[in-house]
Amino acid sequence: MNFTNHSVLQNFGNKLFKKKLGFTIFFLFTVLVSVAQTKIQGSIKDIHGVPISGVSIMEKNTSNNGVLSDFDGNFQMTLQKANSKLVVSYIGFASQEVTVSGNKVEVVLIENTEQLADVVVVGYGTQKKSRVTSAIASIKEKDFTRGDIRDASDLIRGKVAGLSISNGSGDPSATPNISLRGVSTLLGGAGPLVLINGVPGSIDTVAPNEIASIDVLKDASAAAIYGTRGANGVILITTKTVNKDMPSTITYSGFTSVSDFANKAKFLDAGQQRSLRSQGFTIPFADGGASTDWLKEISGSGFSQNHNLAFKGGNAKTNYIVNLNYVDQTGVFKNTFNEEYRFSFDVNHSMFNDKLRVNLGLLNGTRNMGLDEGTVGYAYRQSMIRNPTAPVYNPDGTYNEDPAKFQYYNPVAIVNETIQDRKDTWQRFTANLTLDLLPGWDVGAMFAKNRNTGFNGYAETKKHYSNTINKRNGVASRDTGNTDNDYMELTTKYHKKLDKHEFTVLGGYSYQYSMNEGFSASNYDFPTDSFSYNNLGSGNALTDGKAGMSSYKNDNKLIGFFGRLNYDFNNKYDLLVSIRREGSSKFGANYQWGNFPAVSAGWSINKESFLEDVAAINNLKIRAGYGVTGVIPNDSYMSKTLYNYSGYFFNNGQWIKGLVPASNPNPDLRWEKTTEVNIGLDFGFANNRISGSFDVYNKKTSDMLWNYGVPTPPYLFPTMTANVGKMENKGFEVLLNTIPVKTENFVWNSSMTFSHNKNKLTSLSNDLYKIEGDYLNVGNTGDPISFATHRLEVGQSIGNFWGLKSVDITTDGKWIVELPDGTRQTLTTAMYNDNNKQYLGNGIPQYYAGWTNTFSYKKFDLSVILTGAFDFQILNSQRMFYENPTIAYNMLDTAYDKVYDKAVLNYNQTYVSYYIEQGDYVKVDNVTLSYNFDVKPFKFLSAMRLYVSGNNLGTFTKYKGLDPEIKREDPLTQGMDNRDKYPSTRSFTLGLNVTF
Repeated sequence: MNFTNHSVLQNFGNKLFKKKLGFTIFFLFTVLVSVAQTKIQGSIKDIHGVPISGVSIMEKNTSNNGVLSDFDGNFQMTLQKANSKLVVSYIGFASQEVTVSGNKVEVVLIENTEQLADVVVVGYGTQKKSRVTSAIASIKEKDFTRGDIRDASDLIRGKVAGLSISNGSGDPSATPNISLRGVSTLLGGAGPLVLINGVPGSIDTVAPNEIASIDVLKDASAAAIYGTRGANGVILITTKTVNKDMPSTITYSGFTSVSDFANKAKFLDAGQQRSLRSQGFTIPFADGGASTDWLKEISGSGFSQNHNLAFKGGNAKTNYIVNLNYVDQTGVFKNTFNEEYRFSFDVNHSMFNDKLRVNLGLLNGTRNMGLDEGTVGYAYRQSMIRNPTAPVYNPDGTYNEDPAKFQYYNPVAIVNETIQDRKDTWQRFTANLTLDLLPGWDVGAMFAKNRNTGFNGYAETKKHYSNTINKRNGVASRDTGNTDNDYMELTTKYHKKLDKHEFTVLGGYSYQYSMNEGFSASNYDFPTDSFSYNNLGSGNALTDGKAGMSSYKNDNKLIGFFGRLNYDFNNKYDLLVSIRREGSSKFGANYQWGNFPAVSAGWSINKESFLEDVAAINNLKIRAGYGVTGVIPNDSYMSKTLYNYSGYFFNNGQWIKGLVPASNPNPDLRWEKTTEVNIGLDFGFANNRISGSFDVYNKKTSDMLWNYGVPTPPYLFPTMTANVGKMENKGFEVLLNTIPVKTENFVWNSSMTFSHNKNKLTSLSNDLYKIEGDYLNVGNTGDPISFATHRLEVGQSIGNFWGLKSVDITTDGKWIVELPDGTRQTLTTAMYNDNNKQYLGNGIPQYYAGWTNTFSYKKFDLSVILTGAFDFQILNSQRMFYENPTIAYNMLDTAYDKVYDKAVLNYNQTYVSYYIEQGDYVKVDNVTLSYNFDVKPFKFLSAMRLYVSGNNLGTFTKYKGLDPEIKREDPLTQGMDNRDKYPSTRSFTLGLNVTF
């Protein structure tokens, strides 16, 4: 009994001891944890006391304990360990390790010019900004334009001197026209090479929110490393990545926009027509009894929404970014829209003690579009010339048409009875491997696959004018196309610093294989409209042998070997030497390979002994460069003999399709070659509050492609594509950045760009291939005038208008023109020849300018962007066709105004200089006001920004057309303001950015 009681007591004591021990351990653990998990708060500022937002604050030796500073530069966090240190880092500032003592931390970040230099992207790598010897412009995310952004080009409009970006259209699916330092080709591609993380692609395929920086290689010494693709410059787009320890974040960026026509053409409305008729004027229509606003019938307000969700996180060893983007844009014209889905994934991983770095990237996008600009443009023309007193519908519900008038159709019927679905998809996969073999020496490999597909389904119902006229039951077609690109690049780079000498050697191999294929089919006369374009076989044209069908497939290869040496002596003298040897299957047998060398040098004068103590001069560097670049032929097999099956011949009782030549062989076909000299000056004064650059250049292009007439025989085909022409572009560019005001609460940043380019065609012929008279008349006004609009002539600039110079008008409304010899005559149709024509102006702006001002006051930011173009002319096609009271259609309300203040025009539509106007303009391109919220009360938020923005808010110009910023698709016919273009729009945007 006693034993038993003793055992019970012992067991009870053991349990009590264990409980006490457990409680003690728990108590000690809690105390230790509470001691280790210290809550701190702090602030991040620069040396001027200005708060810095978005700074990464990480607890050292932890994998994921970190935060970002808010818009006031403040942060709060809980430390996991005792006696911790904070690692504070931000682009452009020196990283710091801060010891925590107490619960409050104040950090002052010091600008790190060397770190800033590292973010400049050049061909196949990066380079310190202070070491750059070429003309390179670099725009970072913080300087991007905000608002209703269509694609990456809108982010940098007006911010790069010499880079012209114009859209000139309100079509939501339109792509921008981009040119750099003028036009240097007649038949080749005129746009810059666009590389997205080193892989060629379209500038509109990557979501703007995903972009970290855009760098533009402007001169040949920078672009020569890309050989036959670099003559028009290179745009390098770098997407966001994570390369340091940072907390996992989710960022939402979204905006909604409403848009309307920025300007409307003023055609006669029903009331004006009736008033003119009552005054005795002849109106080409009978009064239909209605009052119809035809433009309003086919248009309305546009609406856009853009949503972007980004996930990113990780550490210096493994990190990732996932980006989801949705875009929905509806145009001001009915049935015009652009809907896009984009998904991208980027992951980085380091292994083997960071000796091997792996990057994998995936981009997938889909774009759905409605009616194309050609269809809508024609409907727009009809809405302008349509009788405003006519009703839209007849009493029986059918569309009101007037088949007696030539090319005169109901625009509502065009828009309603046309079905069009366009779809583009793109997928890009990239894999990058970088191996550090030895200190300073690494090798890299990049593999990429880029696939683009396109689809166009088109149908016109039985009610469409084309079918009512031709008495057909509908028309339909389908077109598909695929482009596959395979890329491989192998590089090796060695960097070494010996005392005052520093050099980097780069070598590499590049391979690109492209394959294009497609199919199209068409038919008409269907049993029902319900099939649309989805049952082409049911059309009667198939049984009649009149249905259409075609397909194609072609491929090409491009191989390059390249090398580059960068050398710096004493941090003052820099030298760049590069060479690329490139071969293409597009070239002829005698010119399979070409060499593209470059050399440039720089001298940092401010680092010389006689200036290094001058505190007011922060940067003063002279640069000079020379390089050779090229433009590759557009199409495959241009050097070979091509045949087409065309026509039929009767043979042995059967009709057989004939095989006819389609081109002549040219074994000498090769790249267009551009040599360029660039001299530049970089400067920075007063603690870099005044900085910028000045560049002057001279580009000479030779071996330009053109189609020349040749005799048959001996040639098989009447034209030959050959390298003959020569052209010159020269000009200058200015970039000026200033900080006029910088206080603790208010900062004003101003950036101005200005550029000038002068173009001259220096040769069109040689001993073998000749252009008679060394000139060509190009362009066309369109029906019913049908005159050539421009002349391409040796010794002159491209883009010159060529036509009859009108100077006066007779009392009965006939044109008086001035002939080349100075005499004046009343215009007759017999005078419509080149002997009476002369140059009337030039459609290419001689000067471009951009001015960006950003004002920051406490939590408010205001950005104002102005763009402008000067010294050029525009052919106002709307006035040429419709400012004329003799036409059988509706006309502009100025048609009855007196010409030259003398008489009302009484002459058929024609092309004279009266319709060529000065195009100079200054445009309020974008105004954005934003507010940065205080997110300290919300622990789950790191930052939040709300903004309102307006695009294309106003234009200062004397041009009488809708918009002096016009489309510039054809380099030879610059300055044409097409009467059928989709008018530009003005938009207002509300946007929100939130980081969790």
